[in-house]
Amino acid sequence: MKWFDDIKTAESEGFDELDGHADVPGQALAESRHWARTLFAQGKGPYDAARPVRRKVHRATKAAPDLLRHEYDVDDLHLSIVEGRSFALVIVSRDSLDVLALPEDERAAAITRVAATLFHPVCVSGGVCFRFPERIDEGTFFSTNPDLEPRLLGAWQDRLDAGIRGGELVFLAYKRLPWMAGFANPFAWLREGERIDQKPRFRFPFRRSGAKRKRR
Repeated sequence: MKWFDDIKTAESEGFDELDGHADVPGQALAESRHWARTLFAQGKGPYDAARPVRRKVHRATKAAPDLLRHEYDVDDLHLSIVEGRSFALVIVSRDSLDVLALPEDERAAAITRVAATLFHPVCVSGGVCFRFPERIDEGTFFSTNPDLEPRLLGAWQDRLDAGIRGGELVFLAYKRLPWMAGFANPFAWLREGERIDQKPRFRFPFRRSGAKRKRR
């Protein structure tokens, strides 16, 4: 998956520590806060005031896009959220939950419990219905709606992905809104790019102002 490759490249290039929010453009910060409120259950997101959060940033290069990383603890879980302009990858530290150390018949239930704890109820309404494979092992990936192409999602809650990568449980949520076509430019996010959390106004293509039709 390309986003995993982008994150790996960004990690090799390095993330810079952030002391606060001053180094993040206002619009990008607003978008990040918007999606944190949208995707995560109350009290579980990276901007909850009562929780210390370590933040890092990777600014876009030719090889990797703009990325924000949030590291913090929720209950007994240590999380690292790598956020791009069009996705949020949630990594559950293996030290806090080692899914592969559990008996095989308990792994699916453990993943479902974590998802129900972390994500907004709308995202997991009616229970977390992942289509689990027969075995959950290293490199296994699954989804709530694997037949729906991410670029064609009608809304963010239409699909949530998860899997085991490097021994760690990961969740992948897509930042999708009904009016969006495809995904926004991931290389322009931390440089005050166009906003994606508000539907743009439709403008009727009137003729140019000042161009007057001659009377006959």
